[in-house]
Amino acid sequence: MLRHSFRFDAGSGIGELARAVNNGDAQRAQAVLASRDYPDVHSVNLPAGEWRPLSALALGDGDTVPARGYRHYLELLAATSSTRPTLADTRDAWDAWAAGILRAHGEFQLLTALRQGDYGVEALNLRIEQALARAGLIRNAGASRGSTPRDAGDSPWYEGRPVMVTGNDYGLRLMNGDIGIALEAPVDFTRPERGSALRVAFPAGDGQGGIRWVLPSRLQQVETVYAMTVHKSQGSEFVHTALVMPDAMSPVLTRELVYTAVTRARQHFTLLCAGDEMLKQAVVRQVSRQSQLFSISAPGARLTG
Repeated sequence: MLRHSFRFDAGSGIGELARAVNNGDAQRAQAVLASRDYPDVHSVNLPAGEWRPLSALALGDGDTVPARGYRHYLELLAATSSTRPTLADTRDAWDAWAAGILRAHGEFQLLTALRQGDYGVEALNLRIEQALARAGLIRNAGASRGSTPRDAGDSPWYEGRPVMVTGNDYGLRLMNGDIGIALEAPVDFTRPERGSALRVAFPAGDGQGGIRWVLPSRLQQVETVYAMTVHKSQGSEFVHTALVMPDAMSPVLTRELVYTAVTRARQHFTLLCAGDEMLKQAVVRQVSRQSQLFSISAPGARLTG
């Protein structure tokens, strides 16, 4: 049994919140989120149909939440004059630069329980992408760097786009869940005269900080990943994790899901929720496994699936 977390301190707000959720203690979980004694956990009111708090968090514009959102890695990417290697630089220099962008991106991640609907990954990714474009943080892939904001109907590929692999590709040595970022980089690191093109940088997983560079046209199973499902986040960790709760209960909203979301955070956790009732209902509902089937149980109710 795992008794100690090396991701966060047990006495931190994240540790206290994780313990309360794991124990099914909704009242304690709500108290931790509301307390000023735990500066590493935050609760943001997200009324139904009101998306400005979500956009502010993603942009790093929140007043009370110490988040840099996605603005941090995109501004780092935009600082081309001081950080981006030249076409004549070595592959190692480009790998080191891309690794820094990937680390900066990993400092914040928005999670959701759902794939479909207003609170699903598809709608949230589009909503955040539009907010980043309005703020001038992402640009049209088909235009010169730094020229025009990306508009509806453009190519889905643009510099700074974060993507997640959704199916194993053994030919490219990419696995389901791998995250990369589209970056403008040399077409051929040994022939700078060939110019640059948009390529997707993935961590090579070699323990040396290496990067696997892949042309977007070769990626057939990827999706934008400003928001990802809690399920997909298992095994990952982020400096700041934010969980978006829908405005209506769903069978997938359980104690285990909330606990997984909370424990993805290393330094800060934010809950975006329309009210305390949604968190309360999720924390008291638990997946109970019976043989090879499972059911979701809650006081006074049982949903099977």
